[in-house]
Amino acid sequence: MKKITFVTVLLFSLLAVCSASFAQEKLDEFMTQTSPEERAQMQTEYMKENLSLTGMQLPLVSEINLAYSKKMQAAYEGETGKFKRLKKLKSVADEKDSALKKVLEPTQYELYTRNKEAMKEKLKARAKEKRKG
Repeated sequence: MKKITFVTVLLFSLLAVCSASFAQEKLDEFMTQTSPEERAQMQTEYMKENLSLTGMQLPLVSEINLAYSKKMQAAYEGETGKFKRLKKLKSVADEKDSALKKVLEPTQYELYTRNKEAMKEKLKARAKEKRKG
């Protein structure tokens, strides 16, 4: 469970367009040490547990997570400039959010966005602490 939570936090770091070297280092580590399939599976498990996905939603969310994990990987590998890469990753994340919004109930989507924002804030705090330390 801790691994899923950690990986999910790292996943959402893709969504946080941070210029901190700590975030970039963790992003690089995460993208090179896990496959899109592994990331999609971890995301789906996390969402299943935290959003109480229904039996009908689970396969749809799983498909979305896999498709966008592959798009994230392509965006990560395709762009060489740091700013361009983060901009492309953010664009893919926004597309994924739109796809999820069509599948999730409004309360589930609201919880999803709140969790995403909370994880982003945690990462920013970690990066800030890393710069101080």
